[in-house]
Amino acid sequence: MISKLAKSIAHFFVVQNITEESKEVIYAYGMELLISDVLNTIIVLLIALFSHTLPAVVVFIAVFMGLRQFVGGFHANSHLSCMFTLVMVMMVFSYGICNVSGHITPIFSISFIMIALPIILCIAPVPHPNKPMSEEKSVKLRKRSCILAVTLSVVTIALLVFQYQKLSLYVSSGMLLSAIMALLGHFLNRGDNSKR
Repeated sequence: MISKLAKSIAHFFVVQNITEESKEVIYAYGMELLISDVLNTIIVLLIALFSHTLPAVVVFIAVFMGLRQFVGGFHANSHLSCMFTLVMVMMVFSYGICNVSGHITPIFSISFIMIALPIILCIAPVPHPNKPMSEEKSVKLRKRSCILAVTLSVVTIALLVFQYQKLSLYVSSGMLLSAIMALLGHFLNRGDNSKR
């Protein structure tokens, strides 16, 4: 559906002489990514608003997306499965993680960084199978991944020390999701490569 809509918009641009016909495929692809991002953002905002967890979701998504751009990881192979995964993750975070009672929050926060940090340090970056990565870029992304992951771990501990327990949980949850996606991508990509 998203792909069809994107192609229609790109074709409209060509018909209206907004762009050249030779660039129609490029515009369609760009439009497809844009529509997908807009829909995903709407899904995140709606779940955050309905669950009254908007500030928590902003922190969680900011940490996750910040790490993900360097760490990489799993990508769903269709827009529908991407949206389904996003809904599941947001429901678990908004109705599960955000409702963890105060006295066990530090246990969750520390556990999350103890799981996430070693994974990120060991396997980042995890490239997309359709986007080969040069050695130079891999080294650069690895360095940034490690620095950011260690920094966020220190921030999580500092937040606990200064009694911002819920905030520490949101930060560590974003780290954990990034690590899980990296791990999934690492094993699934390896499986794809072995079939070639």
